[in-house]
Amino acid sequence: MGGKRTLSSISSMPVSGPAKREIWGAQLHVRPLPGRDGGLGGAAGAYAWVFALAAGEAEYREMAAAEMANLGLFIAEMERIDIYDPHPDDDDETRGCFERLSEKWPVQYDSFNCYPADQA
Repeated sequence: MGGKRTLSSISSMPVSGPAKREIWGAQLHVRPLPGRDGGLGGAAGAYAWVFALAAGEAEYREMAAAEMANLGLFIAEMERIDIYDPHPDDDDETRGCFERLSEKWPVQYDSFNCYPADQA
């Protein structure tokens, strides 16, 4: 039940307003909403890096929460929230997230590192 599950954005989100968008990201601890699996295959929860094109921290939080809710997940914790710039040393998953970010698909993530119920 533990291990990685690969999920990707499931819905596009319109980005409103003319504000300057930057890449915001955070490491999220997510858990399934009551009665939902959240795509985690029965795991109690998972950790994942989630990136979004946002005008600031508040908008990032709103966008990340909306995307996770679309998956059937809620954010239990959010760590290391900040503005991120692509860097040559980024791993393949992070580079892929940055490459997929667009106005039509402003929230991106890849592998969810799941943990079983006995670690919840």
